Amino acid sequence: MYWSIFVTMNNVHRQLVLNLICLSFLVKLCSTYSYTDVDILYKNLTSGYNKQIRPVIDQSEITYIDTSFNLITVQDISEVQGTVTLSGFFRFSWIDKNLVWNPADHNNIYSMDFPENILWKPPMVNGNSAKNIKIMTVENMMLSVQEDGQVYYFPGDSFTFTCDIDSSKFPFDTQICTMDLLTWGYSNSTLVFNDGLVATDLMGTNSGWELLSATITGNVFGQLTIPGVQVKFNFKRRSYFFIMNLLLPVNFLGFLNIFVFILPQESGERIGFSITALLAVVVFITIAEDILPATATPKLAALYELLIQDMALSGCIVISVIISSRIYYKKDQQAIPEWIRKCVEFKCCCCKQKHPNFNRHLSEPNSVHVLKPTDKSKVDLQNDENTNELTWETVSKFWDTVSLCFYLLWFIVGNMKFFFDTL
Repeated sequence: MYWSIFVTMNNVHRQLVLNLICLSFLVKLCSTYSYTDVDILYKNLTSGYNKQIRPVIDQSEITYIDTSFNLITVQDISEVQGTVTLSGFFRFSWIDKNLVWNPADHNNIYSMDFPENILWKPPMVNGNSAKNIKIMTVENMMLSVQEDGQVYYFPGDSFTFTCDIDSSKFPFDTQICTMDLLTWGYSNSTLVFNDGLVATDLMGTNSGWELLSATITGNVFGQLTIPGVQVKFNFKRRSYFFIMNLLLPVNFLGFLNIFVFILPQESGERIGFSITALLAVVVFITIAEDILPATATPKLAALYELLIQDMALSGCIVISVIISSRIYYKKDQQAIPEWIRKCVEFKCCCCKQKHPNFNRHLSEPNSVHVLKPTDKSKVDLQNDENTNELTWETVSKFWDTVSLCFYLLWFIVGNMKFFFDTL
């Protein structure tokens, strides 16, 4: 567009435009400043400067400080110690009325850098530090100052601060942690911190945690109305590792162990199978001790409760299998207690209610009924009931059926409780 306008101009106008362009380049080249220019301006600004006094002409005015935080990496979140360690740097900016100059009087100097130990800056301390509380500073750091008195301060460090960590929903837990920065020796009548942003574009990836959100807000702490900023982080645990290495294997072992009651007694593998499954669960719990949060505040981790439940389930299954084997190999000459007979008969009555036409077909006269193998077993069962012949083998099978249903229900309820607790 500009070229089309330039082409339509006459020769006089073209020459004038070229002269203006050349003049602008000359002005740009002549605007560079020397060491002497910087030295003179530095001495003018620092002469008589007192870094102990707030940088306002009228000391009744409030100094407003803009804040932001750049998060670099999340190093560690300790559930046991209740601490968060991360690294990053802050960006504080304010107006220093004593550091204002006219660039035209100093060969177009628009900004300068000053050592941090000669200018006023807010004395910031980490109010909830897990280590020694000290004023945050960086030695040999430079502060950038603009011609209008705008000062930029970028302190950075590795910060370790306390956090109330709730691991009850482990491994599907989220943690909200705050880092409190206070200004030592000032009140909210002299300093006010504005809300800012938390930048994460420089942040590296943490293998254990994901940062969902982060905010930084100006705040007033305590009854002494100490001004400062509060940086709030919302972390979410990466749970895929724990699902694949703990949750699914232990649940599969517990579910597999229930089906030991389907194995025939004659195989002789029932007790060995159930004990092997119990030992496998114990081994998984031993492995889990190194990766589970070793804390019960405010509540034990849900996954740890599930592991203990699966171990208790497998242990009870071993006991039930032993009882079943002892019943199965009892001699038929030993009398069966009456309460056991009633329990078995109650189960048989329930089976009859599921097949109401069974006795009617058998009692119809002048009818031809071909007995299938399944019908034959039902007839044998009916004859056993009519003759009141109940063996210990039948009692053992009844015990296996009840145990299978009970432990399957236990397994389902326990897992439902786990998922409801982690919602």
